[in-house]
Amino acid sequence: MNDARTPGPDRRTFLKLGGLVAAAPVIATYVGGAEAAAAQPPGDVATSAAAAGAAAAAGDLRVAMAGAADSDRILMEGLPVGNGRLAALVGGGAREHLALNEGSLWSGGQNPSGDYGSMGSYKSLGHVYIDLGHDPAQIEGYRRELDLETGVVTVRYTYQNREYVRETFASHPDQVVITTVTTSASHALSGTVRVVDGGGRTTGATAARPGRLSVAGAIGGGGVRYGWQALVDAPGARTIAAEQATASTSFAGATSLTVVVGARTDYLPDAAKGFRSSADPLAEAARDTTRALARGVPSLHDRQLDDFRALFTRQTLTIDGSSDAQLASPTFQRVENNQTTPDPQLYALYYQFARYLVLSTSRPGGLPLNLQGLWNVSDSPPWSSDYHHDINIQMCYWLSDPGNLPGTIDPLVDYLHVQIPAWRQATRAVVHKPGTTEPVRGWTVRVSSNVSGGLGWDWLPAGCAWLAWHLWDHYTYTLDETFLRERAYPVLKEVCQYLEDLLVDDGAGKLVVPETWTPEQTIAAPWRVTRVGFEAGAEMRPYEDGVSMDQELAWDAFGNFVEASRILGLDADYRATVAGLRERLHVPEIGSWGQLQEWYPDRDSPDNHHRHVSHLWGLFPGRQLTPDVSPALAEAARVSLAARGIGPTGWSAAWNANLWATLGDPDKTMQALRNLTQPVTSDHGEVDMNYHGGVYPNLFDAHPPFQIDGNIGGARAFVQAIAASSSDRIDLLKALPAQWPTGAFTGIRARGGFELDVSWADGALTEVTVRSLAGRETTLRYRDLSARVSMPKGGEARYDGTLRRIES
Repeated sequence: MNDARTPGPDRRTFLKLGGLVAAAPVIATYVGGAEAAAAQPPGDVATSAAAAGAAAAAGDLRVAMAGAADSDRILMEGLPVGNGRLAALVGGGAREHLALNEGSLWSGGQNPSGDYGSMGSYKSLGHVYIDLGHDPAQIEGYRRELDLETGVVTVRYTYQNREYVRETFASHPDQVVITTVTTSASHALSGTVRVVDGGGRTTGATAARPGRLSVAGAIGGGGVRYGWQALVDAPGARTIAAEQATASTSFAGATSLTVVVGARTDYLPDAAKGFRSSADPLAEAARDTTRALARGVPSLHDRQLDDFRALFTRQTLTIDGSSDAQLASPTFQRVENNQTTPDPQLYALYYQFARYLVLSTSRPGGLPLNLQGLWNVSDSPPWSSDYHHDINIQMCYWLSDPGNLPGTIDPLVDYLHVQIPAWRQATRAVVHKPGTTEPVRGWTVRVSSNVSGGLGWDWLPAGCAWLAWHLWDHYTYTLDETFLRERAYPVLKEVCQYLEDLLVDDGAGKLVVPETWTPEQTIAAPWRVTRVGFEAGAEMRPYEDGVSMDQELAWDAFGNFVEASRILGLDADYRATVAGLRERLHVPEIGSWGQLQEWYPDRDSPDNHHRHVSHLWGLFPGRQLTPDVSPALAEAARVSLAARGIGPTGWSAAWNANLWATLGDPDKTMQALRNLTQPVTSDHGEVDMNYHGGVYPNLFDAHPPFQIDGNIGGARAFVQAIAASSSDRIDLLKALPAQWPTGAFTGIRARGGFELDVSWADGALTEVTVRSLAGRETTLRYRDLSARVSMPKGGEARYDGTLRRIES
């Protein structure tokens, strides 16, 4: 197939839309497939506030919609389900629309040129339409909701005095998406199920048999082969037929309806085998659907619920102060009203929705979250819906450990191990040691990557350190030495060897990372550049030596390796070498107006309001600029952050929220969270980096367009405000917003191997319970109070609002 992208500005123009140069907004094209235009029109089915509110009032953790999704805007209005690999957006109209995705459905290969245009992109799998022939004008009592505690989307309405209920969920145990339809009358279900391949593709071969619709195809541009199937069960039906011309199966007089969707590709996470297997994707998908349907719906639902709730229920958050009327309103109405009338519990819903997204998109055995998680309705999505390494993929994993979602970081760890051989080859082909032609050891990345070893766009000289940081950080929560030894340590060591080969003297006896840049900004002229191969063909040139972000990344990378080496008792000599390199690193300086310098020379402007705050990496998520390590640098970071302003895009505001929480500023933290929860209507689906961030009607983060990192990064700030942790201390209510005076947060995972329950009232701590998962020590700190915590593994201790231990 033709994998050409929608014509428009190049990658550099996209990046500058919100920066120091002006550019017009770029329209992102969303293709819903050939059937999309024929699906329900806008306003197909509307919900009264009372009907939607009844669903919301039944439980605070429901996303209640005020009507069906417009098929053309299903990305912003559809309700998401996912099992870590297979996902769907549920439109919920009179004609049900499921927009489907499979996480490995990509074009692109290893892309040795590094050209972003040939790297490939994430694709839409296809669409399923369930049509019962119901006239939207005759539908009454309609409501559509996502229950975050069960992972089930329910559509309920009355039509001609009969009640109809549709439920859709994605099962991780059974690796399928299931939709069921039931009605209050016997043998009353008649209609069709249709399938449409991809986001406008026409190359897939579709086969229609009674009760079984199959699609098989291949993605052009070096992409994967794929196959997917919708298996239709209509018990009691008088007839079940198929029509090849419309890729549909029809049924008449059924008592109930079950549609089971499975999908597979030939993607193989193995660089040595070219990332492809010899498996038949359609045969594997058919196996999944057949096995699932044989289990029966009750068993499928129970297995999904047991799996899902085992993770989701590990954490609860309640923020008091919302009225019954607020809780009973459709969710987007609450978002809109929250701008003038505070709705504290809405923030708890926002937080738990982010956990739901992580749980739905990142499970063991799958690929990591891309820019849109798993949900994508286009074959040419914005930024290819790829993996961005200059904040985005990293932010997607800020919540996995503190959010108490074990296993959800595994796809990122596995992805790194799978991709590093290809990335190492690409790095050594381009990057050489300073002053020689000898390739460096190790690897790094460009800004973007696909699933098949391919990198695209400009190099990130210290990007490897940023990705490796996640392995060390995961260890600090679990203290799992087997993971540290087998999965983290080899990567940490290789990153240090890479940096050791790369660093150069700045002329003043300090070491700097050469030939680099600060995302995503340009400079007029470099103070100095040491050529090692990065800038050739770069769009963001000129590069220069010693930008602050890379210095901070190197500082953390060296420190993390030293700690890991000491814990494991390995490589004592090299540990000393790395510790010496860290001592010699140039430390970012404080500039002429009190700011933390983003570049080696003092060229920062207080009028620069760029969305990226890359030079503050060492404040969060890093350690070098924190108040404990360097109060002076932390204060300079505060000056820089205040001048930069709250970012206009979703992920930028999310990073701001975490930075301000780290600095202990509740007002600025809340300002960023309010930015993240502004209402953005679904007609703002275009790329616009100067438009304020917020959430769409389905609570997806509005960059705009939709990017999932803003949801997850924003939620991470809740933990940073309420229970920020380091390896030896936990700060309680450090940045608790005044708008959340009373609440309770249970199941928070903290570094050092701890789990906490925290409650507060009238803005003050009332109680904290600490559970030890590893038998280590830590210090609780609240305002000017502190308490040392020491207990064996499995122990639990309670403390009151003055950090006095409560004896049981």
